[in-house]
Amino acid sequence: MQSNQKLVLKEILHARVLSEEIHGLLKGYKDDNKDKIKLSGNKSDIIENLVDAVELKIVPLEKVHEIIRDAEEYGDQYIFLYETLPKTTNTDYSNGTAIAKKVIPNGEMSKFPKLMMIPSSVEWVDFRSPNRGLKDSWMMKLYDRKTREVKQDEDVKYSEGLRIVTYKTKEFRLIYIVEWTGKNLLEFKIGRTTFDSNRSLSDSLKKLRTLVGNGINVQKDFKKYDLSQTIANIIDKSEDNKKIYNLLATNLQDSQGGTAQIRTYGEDSTDLLEDDSRKAAVDAYVSKKGKATGVSISFLESGSEGVLSKDIIVTLGKDDINQIIISANVTPQEYNYVRRKIKSLG
Repeated sequence: MQSNQKLVLKEILHARVLSEEIHGLLKGYKDDNKDKIKLSGNKSDIIENLVDAVELKIVPLEKVHEIIRDAEEYGDQYIFLYETLPKTTNTDYSNGTAIAKKVIPNGEMSKFPKLMMIPSSVEWVDFRSPNRGLKDSWMMKLYDRKTREVKQDEDVKYSEGLRIVTYKTKEFRLIYIVEWTGKNLLEFKIGRTTFDSNRSLSDSLKKLRTLVGNGINVQKDFKKYDLSQTIANIIDKSEDNKKIYNLLATNLQDSQGGTAQIRTYGEDSTDLLEDDSRKAAVDAYVSKKGKATGVSISFLESGSEGVLSKDIIVTLGKDDINQIIISANVTPQEYNYVRRKIKSLG
């Protein structure tokens, strides 16, 4: 690899891929290369070890791309769900190749998959159909550039009545993913960054829908997938499922449109409804024709039968009723566990 390629690879591994995944990939080649592969050290060390192993042709570069792909496509995302309207024929959207030809510029697919840190503009980087072996499914991925001004320093000159604030421009790589599950569910996924406001997230979603608009007509063929019942069930069944998840917070709305948030972050007691006053407040809203419009829960490592390596916080309905937020990098197995549990609560 050229020096710039190695730099990009290292930066992406450090930013997106869990140490455990990098370590696991190296470990798979350790037995046959005991004198060349090192598994010790911090994350930067094992990334260096992995890049060295690639250059020595011990670990195929394709295997590194696979763990990066998994890291980009699972977790640390805003997920917006849409389901087809009754008039929409699902087979129209099951033909991923036909849709890709409508939305991806000519000649781009021959370059897939691409790997880069921060593109100069929106860049199509991957398309798969079927996606991960699932019949009639597909996935398309784009990278974008996100720029934010980050406060660096502040100096107050009282004698002159001045406050001087210094900002530094910081750039992020933004990951867009569109997936069709092979049934009637369309998913728009937007990677989380350090500075995500409601406005920037809304702008990103609009931009993504526009980018795929030639082949995917969300307004005409889809409606938002309503998570209201899932949210209600998560609260209602939290006592039965207390070994699986803790309820951390909920957004409530009364019959007149008034809103409230009840949360339990940072307390010794981590389940929202363990406190009688909070439970009474939630019950009061629900019993008087109010409803919960959003929840945050922590899926528990201890109750996952070994699937989760840590507790994973997930938020439903924060910005919209069809939104799921997974707020950390997770493995594909952990992601699938979380999504299955959410589906089972619907």
